[in-house]
Amino acid sequence: MPLPDSPSFKDKLVGKHVIVKVSLFSRAFPGTVAATDETGFCFVSDEMVTALREITGKAMANVDAPNIYLPFSGLEWLVFSEPKAAAASA
Repeated sequence: MPLPDSPSFKDKLVGKHVIVKVSLFSRAFPGTVAATDETGFCFVSDEMVTALREITGKAMANVDAPNIYLPFSGLEWLVFSEPKAAAASA
């Protein structure tokens, strides 16, 4: 359980470069977490946008700079790294 003055795990993800795997795709995607809330996060990933455009066809054809929101419940896994000093003190 996080201490009252320490940021939550979700807050620590903001701005981090991560790799995520969601059930919709058979592969993982790299990107950056732009924001989080109680149920998920905004994910900036050109590779995932390209893959979504391929599977949605015309539905996303005219959407400029789409934002991707991923619910935490839809994640199969998420990988990120911390500096070794921070990881050792956790």
